[in-house]
Amino acid sequence: MASPTIVFISGVSRGIGKTLAETYLSKPNHIVIGSTRSGDDAELKAFSPAEGSKVILVKIESTDLSDPEAAVKEITAAGIDHVDVVVANAGVSPNILPPAMADLDEAANAFTVNTLGPWNLFKALLPLVEKSQSAKWVSITSAVGSLGAMEAFGAHVARAYGISKAGLNWLTL
Repeated sequence: MASPTIVFISGVSRGIGKTLAETYLSKPNHIVIGSTRSGDDAELKAFSPAEGSKVILVKIESTDLSDPEAAVKEITAAGIDHVDVVVANAGVSPNILPPAMADLDEAANAFTVNTLGPWNLFKALLPLVEKSQSAKWVSITSAVGSLGAMEAFGAHVARAYGISKAGLNWLTL
Protein backbone atom coordinates (compact mmCIF):
# COMPACT_ATOMS: atom_id res chain seq x y z
CA MET A 1 0.00 0.00 0.00
CA ALA A 2 1.23 3.50 -0.81
CA SER A 3 2.23 5.92 1.91
CA PRO A 4 -0.86 7.52 3.47
CA THR A 5 -1.83 11.12 2.82
CA ILE A 6 -1.41 12.96 6.10
CA VAL A 7 -3.80 15.83 6.75
CA PHE A 8 -3.69 18.20 9.73
CA ILE A 9 -6.94 20.09 10.45
CA SER A 10 -7.28 22.53 13.33
CA GLY A 11 -10.66 22.83 15.01
CA VAL A 12 -12.26 19.45 14.21
CA SER A 13 -14.84 19.37 16.99
CA ARG A 14 -17.62 20.91 14.88
CA GLY A 15 -18.60 22.69 11.69
CA ILE A 16 -16.23 22.93 8.73
CA GLY A 17 -13.37 21.23 10.57
CA LYS A 18 -15.42 18.20 11.59
CA THR A 19 -16.89 17.86 8.07
CA LEU A 20 -13.44 18.06 6.48
CA ALA A 21 -12.06 15.50 8.92
CA GLU A 22 -14.90 13.08 8.17
CA THR A 23 -14.50 13.65 4.43
CA TYR A 24 -10.79 12.83 4.50
CA LEU A 25 -11.40 9.83 6.81
CA SER A 26 -13.96 8.53 4.29
CA LYS A 27 -11.13 8.18 1.78
CA PRO A 28 -8.81 5.18 1.93
CA ASN A 29 -5.25 5.58 3.18
CA HIS A 30 -5.55 8.95 4.95
CA ILE A 31 -4.30 9.92 8.39
CA VAL A 32 -6.19 12.89 9.78
CA ILE A 33 -4.56 14.72 12.63
CA GLY A 34 -7.23 16.89 14.17
CA SER A 35 -6.92 19.46 16.90
CA THR A 36 -9.54 20.31 19.47
CA ARG A 37 -9.38 22.51 22.55
CA SER A 38 -9.30 19.43 24.78
CA GLY A 39 -7.47 16.99 22.50
CA ASP A 40 -10.49 14.70 22.43
CA ASP A 41 -13.70 14.23 20.45
CA ALA A 42 -15.85 11.16 21.08
CA GLU A 43 -17.86 11.55 17.86
CA LEU A 44 -14.82 11.79 15.63
CA LYS A 45 -13.15 8.88 17.42
CA ALA A 46 -16.30 6.82 16.79
CA PHE A 47 -16.36 7.72 13.08
CA SER A 48 -15.78 4.64 10.93
CA PRO A 49 -12.88 5.46 8.59
CA ALA A 50 -12.16 3.94 5.18
CA GLU A 51 -9.57 1.19 4.82
CA GLY A 52 -6.11 2.34 5.90
CA SER A 53 -7.40 5.62 7.33
CA LYS A 54 -7.34 6.77 10.94
CA VAL A 55 -7.65 9.84 13.14
CA ILE A 56 -5.17 11.20 15.66
CA LEU A 57 -6.46 13.91 17.97
CA VAL A 58 -4.23 16.51 19.63
CA LYS A 59 -4.86 19.42 21.96
CA ILE A 60 -4.50 22.91 20.57
CA GLU A 61 -6.16 25.78 22.38
CA SER A 62 -5.38 28.64 19.99
CA THR A 63 -4.91 31.18 22.77
CA ASP A 64 -2.10 29.03 24.20
CA LEU A 65 0.75 29.70 21.81
CA SER A 66 2.76 26.73 23.17
CA ASP A 67 0.11 24.14 22.19
CA PRO A 68 1.04 23.73 18.47
CA GLU A 69 4.65 22.88 19.31
CA ALA A 70 3.51 20.38 21.96
CA ALA A 71 1.07 18.85 19.44
CA VAL A 72 3.86 18.42 16.88
CA LYS A 73 5.98 16.61 19.48
CA GLU A 74 3.02 14.35 20.20
CA ILE A 75 2.38 13.47 16.55
CA THR A 76 6.05 12.86 15.77
CA ALA A 77 6.19 10.57 18.80
CA ALA A 78 3.24 8.72 17.20
CA GLY A 79 5.36 8.09 14.09
CA ILE A 80 4.21 10.94 11.85
CA ASP A 81 7.22 12.12 9.83
CA HIS A 82 5.54 14.58 7.44
CA VAL A 83 2.28 16.42 6.79
CA ASP A 84 0.86 16.75 3.26
CA VAL A 85 -2.09 19.07 3.83
CA VAL A 86 -2.70 21.61 6.58
CA VAL A 87 -6.13 23.17 7.01
CA ALA A 88 -6.01 26.10 9.42
CA ASN A 89 -9.66 26.06 10.38
CA ALA A 90 -9.96 26.84 14.10
CA GLY A 91 -11.40 30.26 14.74
CA VAL A 92 -13.68 32.49 16.75
CA SER A 93 -16.22 35.15 15.83
CA PRO A 94 -16.73 37.79 18.52
CA ASN A 95 -19.85 39.87 19.07
CA ILE A 96 -20.72 42.40 16.40
CA LEU A 97 -20.75 45.83 18.02
CA PRO A 98 -20.31 49.44 16.87
CA PRO A 99 -16.71 50.68 17.26
CA ALA A 100 -17.48 52.79 20.35
CA MET A 101 -18.98 49.76 22.10
CA ALA A 102 -16.56 47.09 20.90
CA ASP A 103 -14.78 45.09 23.55
CA LEU A 104 -11.08 45.38 22.78
CA ASP A 105 -10.26 42.28 24.84
CA GLU A 106 -12.66 40.34 22.61
CA ALA A 107 -10.97 41.82 19.53
CA ALA A 108 -7.52 40.91 20.87
CA ASN A 109 -8.73 37.35 21.49
CA ALA A 110 -10.09 37.13 17.92
CA PHE A 111 -6.74 38.32 16.56
CA THR A 112 -4.88 35.80 18.74
CA VAL A 113 -7.07 32.89 17.64
CA ASN A 114 -7.74 33.80 13.99
CA THR A 115 -4.40 35.33 13.00
CA LEU A 116 -1.64 34.46 15.45
CA GLY A 117 -2.98 30.92 16.00
CA PRO A 118 -2.60 29.85 12.34
CA TRP A 119 0.75 31.66 12.10
CA ASN A 120 1.99 29.76 15.14
CA LEU A 121 0.57 26.52 13.74
CA PHE A 122 2.48 27.15 10.51
CA LYS A 123 5.73 27.70 12.41
CA ALA A 124 5.26 24.50 14.45
CA LEU A 125 4.28 22.32 11.47
CA LEU A 126 6.78 23.72 8.96
CA PRO A 127 9.46 21.03 9.53
CA LEU A 128 6.87 18.30 8.83
CA VAL A 129 5.31 20.15 5.89
CA GLU A 130 8.73 20.61 4.27
CA LYS A 131 9.12 16.81 4.24
CA SER A 132 5.99 16.32 2.11
CA GLN A 133 6.28 15.60 -1.61
CA SER A 134 3.32 17.88 -2.35
CA ALA A 135 2.55 20.11 0.62
CA LYS A 136 -0.57 22.26 0.69
CA TRP A 137 -1.68 24.95 3.15
CA VAL A 138 -5.34 26.00 3.34
CA SER A 139 -6.59 28.84 5.53
CA ILE A 140 -10.29 28.86 6.29
CA THR A 141 -11.12 32.54 6.13
CA SER A 142 -14.03 34.74 5.17
CA ALA A 143 -15.06 37.45 2.74
CA VAL A 144 -15.34 39.61 5.86
CA GLY A 145 -11.53 39.68 5.83
CA SER A 146 -11.41 41.28 2.38
CA LEU A 147 -10.73 45.01 2.40
CA GLY A 148 -11.74 45.27 -1.25
CA ALA A 149 -15.10 43.60 -0.69
CA MET A 150 -15.90 45.19 2.67
CA GLU A 151 -18.71 47.39 1.38
CA ALA A 152 -20.14 44.76 -0.99
CA PHE A 153 -20.50 42.27 1.86
CA GLY A 154 -21.39 44.78 4.55
CA ALA A 155 -18.37 43.44 6.40
CA HIS A 156 -17.73 46.68 8.25
CA VAL A 157 -20.10 45.55 10.99
CA ALA A 158 -17.88 42.60 11.98
CA ARG A 159 -14.82 44.64 12.93
CA ALA A 160 -12.86 42.33 15.23
CA TYR A 161 -13.58 39.27 13.09
CA GLY A 162 -12.82 41.13 9.86
CA ILE A 163 -9.54 42.53 11.15
CA SER A 164 -8.43 39.09 12.35
CA LYS A 165 -9.36 37.40 9.06
CA ALA A 166 -7.69 40.18 7.05
CA GLY A 167 -4.54 39.39 9.03
CA LEU A 168 -4.93 35.71 8.24
CA ASN A 169 -5.42 36.50 4.54
CA TRP A 170 -2.24 38.61 4.58
CA LEU A 171 -0.25 35.81 6.23
CA THR A 172 -1.63 33.19 3.85
CA LEU A 173 -0.62 35.20 0.80
